[in-house]
Amino acid sequence: MTEAHRRHLSLGRRVAIRTLTSYLITFAILRVITAIIQYNVFPNGPFHFVMTKSGLHIHHLFWGILLLMATGFAALATRAPEWHLRIAIVFGVALGLTLDEFAMWLRLADVYWTPQGIESLKAGAVVAALLALYGFGQPLWHAIVKDLFANK
Repeated sequence: MTEAHRRHLSLGRRVAIRTLTSYLITFAILRVITAIIQYNVFPNGPFHFVMTKSGLHIHHLFWGILLLMATGFAALATRAPEWHLRIAIVFGVALGLTLDEFAMWLRLADVYWTPQGIESLKAGAVVAALLALYGFGQPLWHAIVKDLFANK
């Protein structure tokens, strides 16, 4: 499958697959960490509701937006394919950080653990589906089938 991936997929599709992979991993890790914090699974563990000395809680949405800005500029500033493949990984992390709190930036309120928080999961699923459709589209499946039957 890796060889078919390299031979038959355009740079854009490889970028989409890398973005999707890093996005899904980030989204899943964030959901686990926030659940650990919300339900106080490890009271003396490493995960706590983090606040600055002034009492400000910086949501991971903030870091996602900063990474989106950085990766956007990096993608515009370079034309080298190997850099686009690297940037795609960071972009996926940024998407995960940002879309995990989609409901919060949609409503401008902290609704993460409320019924409205499901909007983040829905938005996350839509983005994952779109990336998967683009990354694993028809050319890949045709190439795999062709490789399978060409060897027999």
